[in-house]
Formats: sequence, structure tokens, C-alpha cells
Amino acid sequence: MNSLQNRANAVMAFSISAIFCLLGAIAFSALIIPSNPTGTVALDSIKVVTGRYDKYWVDYKTRDNEFANTIMRIDADLTSLFHWNTKQLFVYAVAEYSTPTHPKNQIVLWDTIIKRKSKAMIRKKGVTNKYSLIDVNKKWTNVQANVSIHWNIVPYVGFMTYGHSKASEGYAFPLPSGIQN
Repeated sequence: MNSLQNRANAVMAFSISAIFCLLGAIAFSALIIPSNPTGTVALDSIKVVTGRYDKYWVDYKTRDNEFANTIMRIDADLTSLFHWNTKQLFVYAVAEYSTPTHPKNQIVLWDTIIKRKSKAMIRKKGVTNKYSLIDVNKKWTNVQANVSIHWNIVPYVGFMTYGHSKASEGYAFPLPSGIQN
């Protein structure tokens, strides 16, 4: 005859197994829900300036780094990414370019977190880059960048999924102000 502890253990083990099977089914079913998100980013202006990375950071070898400041237009419809298992979306604009020393470079220009389907339609003009746009080579000469919208779907249960829109045409970085060819 089983004791009360053995019976409670059997009930708890069965309950936990059933819950995990249900959560697994939820996680896999969320992966097959169709979605058709769209998004574009257009750079209205790119301005390259020279200066220090930070006023407290002292680099005696190179005092003049080149920074790029951008003004963007963001147009995205991400409402189809929201379903019963979507907790939030992490959306960000990425500039991707290549240089002779580094074949693939990606820099996040702007990001946001969307928690409701009603906020998943993004139409913004005059957005400036949120993060410093500085290259490893410290110069923006002869760089062509493609810009696109990326998103991460954070679910209540299951796997985090990623996606991105089609990249825009290449944007050339101008010479810094006050410098001639």
C-alpha cells in the first residue's frame, strides 16, 4: 500500500509533466503562426563630425574620431507579429556596411520596446540616432551603408524569434564638415 507521501509525489509528478507538455505545445504552435511584417528606414540626412568619443575619455594618439549623426524616417507595420503568445517586441534600426579591414559591420542606430499591438504601427520622422555611430577604423571615408529594421519577438512561453526587413539602398557617408578632398 502506498503512503500519503507517495501518492502526493505521483500526483505532483504527473501534474508537472502535463504542464510541461502543454507549455511545449504552446511554444511550438507559436512558431507556425503566419505573419507578414513590413518595415523601411530611410536616412534623410547623414552628417559626419570630428571629435572625441567622450569628454572624459582621453586618447592622446588620435584626438579626432569621426562620428556620424543621422536623421531617419521609420515606417513599419509589425501588428502581424502580435498573437496570443507575444509578450513584447524589441525593434531596432541597424546600419550594415563593409570596410577593407572588416567585411561585415553592424551598428544599432535606434531601438524601442513595443508591448501592445496598438503601438506596433511605427511611423516616425526626424528620428536621430540613439547610439554613437563610430567605426572601428575611426574614419567614415568611402563607406556605403544599408539600413534595415530588425525585431525580436519575446514570447510568454517558448523561443525568442528574430526577423528583419529588406535592407534599403546604400547610403554614402559624406566627408566631415570643413574637410575637402
